Amino acid sequence: MKKLFKEHDLVKIISIMLFVVIVMTWFIPYGQFGSGGTFTEGEVTPIGIVHLFYGFIYSIQNYAIQIGFLILIGMFYGVATKTESYKALVSKIANSCKGIEIVVSLVISFIIALLASFLNNTYVLLLFMPFLVSILRRMGLDKISSFAITFGSILVGVLGATYGTEGLVGFVEYVGMYGGEYTIATEIIVRAGVLLLAYILFSFFNVIYIKKLLEKKDSKKEVKVVDDKFAVEEPKKKNTKVWLPIILGVVLVVFAILGFITWNSTLNGTEVFGIETFDNFYDWFFGLSIGDDQFEIFHALFGAPLANFSSDLIYPFGNWYLFVYGIVIAFVMIIMAIASKMSVSEFISNIGEGFKKVIRPIMILVFAYMVFIFIYWVPIIPTFLNEISKLSSGFNPFVVTLQAFIGSIFNSDFGYLAYSVSPYLATFTGAEGNLTLVIYSTIYGLVQFITPVSVFLLFGLSYMNIPYKKWLGYIWKFFIGMLVCLLVIFTLLAYL
Repeated sequence: MKKLFKEHDLVKIISIMLFVVIVMTWFIPYGQFGSGGTFTEGEVTPIGIVHLFYGFIYSIQNYAIQIGFLILIGMFYGVATKTESYKALVSKIANSCKGIEIVVSLVISFIIALLASFLNNTYVLLLFMPFLVSILRRMGLDKISSFAITFGSILVGVLGATYGTEGLVGFVEYVGMYGGEYTIATEIIVRAGVLLLAYILFSFFNVIYIKKLLEKKDSKKEVKVVDDKFAVEEPKKKNTKVWLPIILGVVLVVFAILGFITWNSTLNGTEVFGIETFDNFYDWFFGLSIGDDQFEIFHALFGAPLANFSSDLIYPFGNWYLFVYGIVIAFVMIIMAIASKMSVSEFISNIGEGFKKVIRPIMILVFAYMVFIFIYWVPIIPTFLNEISKLSSGFNPFVVTLQAFIGSIFNSDFGYLAYSVSPYLATFTGAEGNLTLVIYSTIYGLVQFITPVSVFLLFGLSYMNIPYKKWLGYIWKFFIGMLVCLLVIFTLLAYL
């Protein structure tokens, strides 16, 4: 057992987290906030053995779309890494970046952080992480620095959430239901400033580490990567064409940006940029009809409502879901296989190999999802936050920060964190309410760098086989520095 935990410390960490939550439900009563921020304390409702097993199944069911998307990513790279054009692309990019590793790292980190801050579904970015990790590893960077530049930069974008990231719109919507006055654009300048500050501080520590790493390496020695799940060998032919994976890669990036940046308004009506072009195109395209009965051919072809299924499956750009983008990925994967003359049996074998490489990270995530499910079934977090609120008689930025910190430690879903305390948060209005949004969004993002239930952190660490303890040793300086910076910002906004 000791050897198991030594080799799989993420299993140990998430198991401890699950155990702590379960034990707390045996002693701490659940609670909920009502209108006006009034708190009602319930009973102690312990989670039992059967709940534990049902929670595992329920987590898979509740997050089936996210899990399916991650499986598709594994299948995609299982196929892509067997094509000569993809191998050549990785090799050429990595070789061309030799000597400018720091500049390349900074550019990659900035783009990822910016996209994570704007996209309304951060899972989409996970598609590109194996490709970028392979390039960075071939350039000579080690696992921890490659992880920081890729998966870590996603967390920077979550910390500096502007118009996107998981749950931000839900946060605004839930609090608004109880009278909260802020919108998705509230204090956008401050939050954008936090994004820039986080990127600069994060990059500062990354550059220091990479410089030391490169000084120890022999630049003339060929880099051999043996611990990258989707590492590729050199192509068999030196003049292998790379135009196809480039075009397909551009297609994937373009659809990610078009599909998951909220151009006009979200599904719940929160206006963002007010760009109606894509909505108008959607109405025109899906309204094209044929015949006397005005049959909408494209609407039916792409997923119109059915007799006992009343929902559309395709929405305008900006309101896409993961499964829709998954269709684009599947088509790209098939095109790559056909272009490389991959047989059907090879194709099936390759997607099977890709699936096997992501199943372990996915299972780790299921356990993290279980933590969220348990605090949803037994809402003990509001009880904690209510006790913390007694530290001050009114609004206090440091008390709110502590509440946001505690709530984020146990929450992988920012939207639900808002849902559980929205009546209480809605009691803060005006400048206090605006600052509350800033505090919760930034503290939630910062905590995701360390909490054992952080989805992107866990998936990345497990995917790259990096011990949780090693990551904490790498990130703690940034974490402390950024926390101090945020506290200063909160103080200035609250008292000046």
